Amino acid sequence: MNLVNVPSGHDVRIVGLDTEPGLALRMSELGLRVGAVVRVVHHARGGGRVVAVGTDRIALDLAACRGVRLVPVQ
Repeated sequence: MNLVNVPSGHDVRIVGLDTEPGLALRMSELGLRVGAVVRVVHHARGGGRVVAVGTDRIALDLAACRGVRLVPVQ
């Protein structure tokens, strides 16, 4: 599953980042790293998403969303 498949309001755990190394590094710096729990808070036009990591909000484009592998939080 990736961020494109997650409805707004759901919590998910990141299990992998399948993106180019520079983007993966930047996402990690922002808190989007393996093991982090994120909540999808908004579906943006063009397929992007806004996700919450703690109190921070991060906007991701469609390509970045496709590269974030996830599992549901139980």
